Amino acid sequence: MPTVMNRRSSQVEIVVDSGLNPLSSMRFLLAAIFSLSFLSFLFTLTGHASPIWPPSPTACDSDLNSDGVVGLSDLLVLLSHFGGHCDPVPPEPADWGRIHFSEFHYNPASVQGPDSEFEFLELFNADSVTIDLSGWSLSEGLSMNFPDGAMILAGQYVVVTTAPTTYAGFDYPVYDWGSGGLNNSGEWIALRAPDGSVVESVAFSDTGEWDTAPDGQGPSLERLFLEGDPQAPSTWSASISVGGTPGATNSLWLD
Repeated sequence: MPTVMNRRSSQVEIVVDSGLNPLSSMRFLLAAIFSLSFLSFLFTLTGHASPIWPPSPTACDSDLNSDGVVGLSDLLVLLSHFGGHCDPVPPEPADWGRIHFSEFHYNPASVQGPDSEFEFLELFNADSVTIDLSGWSLSEGLSMNFPDGAMILAGQYVVVTTAPTTYAGFDYPVYDWGSGGLNNSGEWIALRAPDGSVVESVAFSDTGEWDTAPDGQGPSLERLFLEGDPQAPSTWSASISVGGTPGATNSLWLD
């Protein structure tokens, strides 16, 4: 600690050489003041300092853990729910219309021809208005996106197949699902709306309570009625005719 003589006053003045210029010293002082202020703020949040009195009329609304003090723990509770939805009524699901799976021809008989030329599935529009299928898709067992401008008329059918030339030229729209096919022992197929939500799905089979005639014996698997559970075997039955009823009313339609 060096000493410096003040020649004007003839007094000895002790000066501490900290090695800091005036600007650095000011920054150090401000940082210290900020740190002390921040610690004081934390003590207030956590309740270690005396709470403000009298409290504001709405102060206790923020006492989320009911300990009598609005502190850091209340802030942590708030952060744990950050981004949550406060509306007590959940939003209504989008109404995409009443489109149902109505028929699967998953294993055509050999007398009809190869699977790759005759497999199809059918969709039925049970609504009273035409539904735009742009952005709709099939997933799980198949992967297919309906093209822009695809439509399904009110009360009508569309056929989706791996062989569009087989079913083209009739009085119903035909769409190509591309490569792949329906599994001969059963399949899980989902119909998805443009937002990705599942409108309907079916997991049909050729075992258990499912009708086995559609598995290579000629008939298709037809839906009996729309209000039944699409996953239940009792909702489905073998068609009367070989090859099913693509694009037309099912042979055993009970609705």
